[in-house]
Amino acid sequence: MKRSANTIYFLTPQAEGWAVWTGIQRMHIMPTLEEAAALIPAGAPFQLALPCSPLIMERLRLPATERSELEGMIHLQWEKALPFLPEEITGNFLILETGEDYSIIWSVAAALPSLEEYGACWRKMRRWPKRMAPYVCHVAAKCPARETVLVVYAEPAHWVVAVIEDRQPSWVHVIASMDGPRFAAEFASLQLTANLEGAPGSYSRVLLTAETAACEDTLRAALDVPIERLSLITPAPDLTIDLLPTGWQAELQQRHSGRQRRHQLVLVGAVYLAVLVAAGVDLALLQHQTTQLDTQLKVMRPSLAAMEARQNLSNALAPAIDPHHYAIEMLYLLQRCLPSDKVQFAGMARGRGSAFGQPGHRLSRQAQARPGLEQQSNQR
Repeated sequence: MKRSANTIYFLTPQAEGWAVWTGIQRMHIMPTLEEAAALIPAGAPFQLALPCSPLIMERLRLPATERSELEGMIHLQWEKALPFLPEEITGNFLILETGEDYSIIWSVAAALPSLEEYGACWRKMRRWPKRMAPYVCHVAAKCPARETVLVVYAEPAHWVVAVIEDRQPSWVHVIASMDGPRFAAEFASLQLTANLEGAPGSYSRVLLTAETAACEDTLRAALDVPIERLSLITPAPDLTIDLLPTGWQAELQQRHSGRQRRHQLVLVGAVYLAVLVAAGVDLALLQHQTTQLDTQLKVMRPSLAAMEARQNLSNALAPAIDPHHYAIEMLYLLQRCLPSDKVQFAGMARGRGSAFGQPGHRLSRQAQARPGLEQQSNQR
């Protein structure tokens, strides 16, 4: 099932069972809630529209105008009306009218034990709705604005009679059957009860759904107003009322936290695996480079041995070919080449120069050799 990132699914009660909606498009109608919820893709957010049968709905006039004060008064009213602990009650309210020192509200509440069939379904499927509002609020959102109308529509196994003021429920009653004769027998007493509780007694029109067409004759005889058919009731995504219990919210938050932790663990595992793969690839590259270097070293080893031999020879001959020892070595060799001890080298002082780079006299072979030549000439 293809869906966009912002798609919100709805589960609404119908006369035939439970309907699955994608936005305002009805997809399927299933006989049970569990079967309908199974059609919603895993991980997709969804909202639940509660039928009116497990709810306690009242129209109240309270001596307060601030919402915080009204909330405290309503909680006290629920605790007195319901034999349950405060933490076992979930509820909300709508402000219908505000005067100088009073407010008229429509309150709706439910005990958690009465919602256990829905909670068991969510725990079994390990998924929870993001919002849970009464289905009558979705019906009211499709009624004409700025009008007071009477609506009769069907939910699973029962009909609902509701007075709607400017698209807000004002008074709601459940008839535990789906037949026209019982509705005709109860309608007069329903009108009296609604008037005693302060609900409006005059309506601009009456709206019926296709499933409650059997009520039309009774309503025409009792009310002198137009009777019209209510078109397909599509879910209203912007309702302010929410009956999702705190415990369900905690389970939903825990599920989201667990999902986030799983995602984080998967991400950490993926990063760790990537690091291991990168380290393995790097190690393989290093081993390949080491193998290449070993191969090159084996090829170059003879050349390196020859170079090492030449280096050793050069080191051995270094003292003999040191430029600082050239003049001394030459004189030493010349000295060994003299025919006898009588032949010597002598120097004449010429300036500051000296043989061997030291101060003294420069040697002159001609000056020393001349007396020997003269002596040889005399002997001849």
